Amino acid sequence: MRMLWRLAAAAALCPPALAWAQAPAAPKVTRADLAAAYLRVDAAYTQREDAKTLTDTLRAQVNRTVDRAALSFFSGQFAMAVATINAAAAQLSGRSITPSPSSNGPRSLNGAPLSAARDEFLARLAVVDSTGSLAQALLSARERAKLLVDVPSPERSAEFLNDPATLSRDLAREVSVLERGRDPYIGLVGDFWRVYRGANNVLVPLRIVAPPSANVRKPVGVLLVLHGAGGDENMFVDAYGRGIATQLAAEQRLILVSPKTDVFGTTPEHFDVLMALLRKEFRIDSSRVYVIGHSMGAGAAARLAQARPAQIAAVALLAGGSPITVPNAPPSLFVGAELDDIIPAARVEAAATASPGATYELFRHEGHLLMVGHGVRRAVPWLVTHTR
Repeated sequence: MRMLWRLAAAAALCPPALAWAQAPAAPKVTRADLAAAYLRVDAAYTQREDAKTLTDTLRAQVNRTVDRAALSFFSGQFAMAVATINAAAAQLSGRSITPSPSSNGPRSLNGAPLSAARDEFLARLAVVDSTGSLAQALLSARERAKLLVDVPSPERSAEFLNDPATLSRDLAREVSVLERGRDPYIGLVGDFWRVYRGANNVLVPLRIVAPPSANVRKPVGVLLVLHGAGGDENMFVDAYGRGIATQLAAEQRLILVSPKTDVFGTTPEHFDVLMALLRKEFRIDSSRVYVIGHSMGAGAAARLAQARPAQIAAVALLAGGSPITVPNAPPSLFVGAELDDIIPAARVEAAATASPGATYELFRHEGHLLMVGHGVRRAVPWLVTHTR
């Protein structure tokens, strides 16, 4: 699955009415366009980094450019954000970026509209008892079936990123298992977009990536990752260093769980429900529950560590966060970025200084967004040295 982000006018040379009459309407920049642009620059940056061809000068230039795009995004200038991100990608690749227009035409499966498969799945699920132990599983299956739309919304990444054939195949199995009165998600390994009902009946979207090792008797740990503002539950899986978090989690026998931060982070009770759900579906090693947060997600991670210190083995806060001062707080790693004008490194360092026993590190030549892949590479090995 995938994710994130002015047109100049020459109207001063002619009356406004004439300008409106002659100028074609600018195409709307959608979330799909923003996601495609961000994935391009993230991949190009990570490729140069892996190849060790990213000089400090180029690293600094590209980070500044991408952070300017982020500021355009936050101010609502989406077209400017995409153009700026593409400029950074071109700087990294050495060639101009000519994005192909996103396809939003009708989709079909085996010659039939996707909505036909969706409606069939929903009809079968409607007669399954939803009041007992299968309630959360039924909710996930229903919400997954609703992604089978004929024309995906360019603003909802779960719709435009899913592969209809794979989703339909998986749903056929999930629905059949539910019809037999069993939970299809128990011990299920792989990468799945899901939904669960958190506290106060709030629906929380998330991605779960369970490595093959999660389907054995030995308990597995959890890596909870919380994205920044403007992102969604797909960011850590599809971007942020080309999804390096999923690779590192699998290497450490951790289930990666990436909820939508702006929903999940509103109350620690969402964490409680999530952990209960994970314990039902997998053999969870409660001594190895780790949290990484970026920007807004770092703030949510810090609040969670404050509220549930005994349940978290360690927490890493990238380009954000707040002091963690609760007694028995988990070990914390704060990472600031030297060129970050969105959440300056000085603020991150101050939060670390106010957190007893915290570790602080500074990434040179990096800014707010592109530091995340580097941050994850640093954070995961540090996190797993701790147990609760």
